[in-house]
Amino acid sequence: SATSSTPTSNQPSRTPDLARIALVHDVAGVASVQAKLLRGAGHEVDQIALSQAGAAWSWPAKALAIPYRLAAYVPTIDRLRRGRYDVVHVHWLAHGIAGVLSGQPFFVQAHGSDLHLNMKNPVYRWVTRTVLKKAKLIFYVTPNLREYLKGFESKLRYLPNPVDVETLAPKTFPTEVKKVLIFARLDPIKGVDHIFPAVERLSQLVEVTALDWGPLAGAYRQSYSRWVRFVPPVPHGEVGPFLQQFDVVIGQMHQGILSLSEIEALATGRPVITGIDGTLYEEDPPPVIAAHSPDGIIEAVQQLSADPGMFARLAQAGPDWVRRNHGLAHHLELLEASYFS
Repeated sequence: SATSSTPTSNQPSRTPDLARIALVHDVAGVASVQAKLLRGAGHEVDQIALSQAGAAWSWPAKALAIPYRLAAYVPTIDRLRRGRYDVVHVHWLAHGIAGVLSGQPFFVQAHGSDLHLNMKNPVYRWVTRTVLKKAKLIFYVTPNLREYLKGFESKLRYLPNPVDVETLAPKTFPTEVKKVLIFARLDPIKGVDHIFPAVERLSQLVEVTALDWGPLAGAYRQSYSRWVRFVPPVPHGEVGPFLQQFDVVIGQMHQGILSLSEIEALATGRPVITGIDGTLYEEDPPPVIAAHSPDGIIEAVQQLSADPGMFARLAQAGPDWVRRNHGLAHHLELLEASYFS
């Protein structure tokens, strides 16, 4: 077993290129990136999908799908039992029930809504807490999620989402503020109600674009299309060229953290305006401008326009910060240290 011996240092407790790893489910492509990294480091990796039947339904209809989804987990559970895996790593906390039912030691990774939304539902809260109690270690991808994991501190590992900075990093950086992108899903959880009241004034300063994506998209197109150009989201592989069409990115305003959208924008060398809580990033503050209101957004755009030196510093600092905190080599190092120590 990969965990049967006691390490005498920070090195893995066994030769990592001998490890057989199961990555169960995928969220935002994170498990796929992890699989590529781990295979490149010499590990044998199986990616295992889980049934999503009924996952997008609303309650109470979603409750009716739970027995069918559990039944669909049976082949995966059997595979985990028989697979002689050194590491079982399940993405999304509720899906960790597959790890529990397999009877094997497992790692579980929290991504966001599987905590701050699911913990509000009595059924999912019970499932989630069962998974948390049984998991060997709990990864969480943004610093705000630690607040929802009280009582499990000894199991927690902060594992920021991996970003391929070398693919996203620009050949040239923007030099002036002409085009601004609102790079957030149009969803209340992203705090877009703090962004769009600024767009009429913002459109007098710059060209404003937003994603035509999310539950509020229809209403927002109707209300704001006079001042905002709405465009469909692009495939993940095209995010870099898409972001490089713009000079400044406005990110989410609700949770106080950098989601993958803001991190990818930084990696492309675009100054980012977002509702960040600086206390969550005291060790290595990201090079962003904090704004929490429509007035704050306007002031930030005006500040960037008036100070080319500041604009250039933020643009150039973004890829370096992402490389330090979210780079692929860093992510692999954290994974192996957690798996094998």
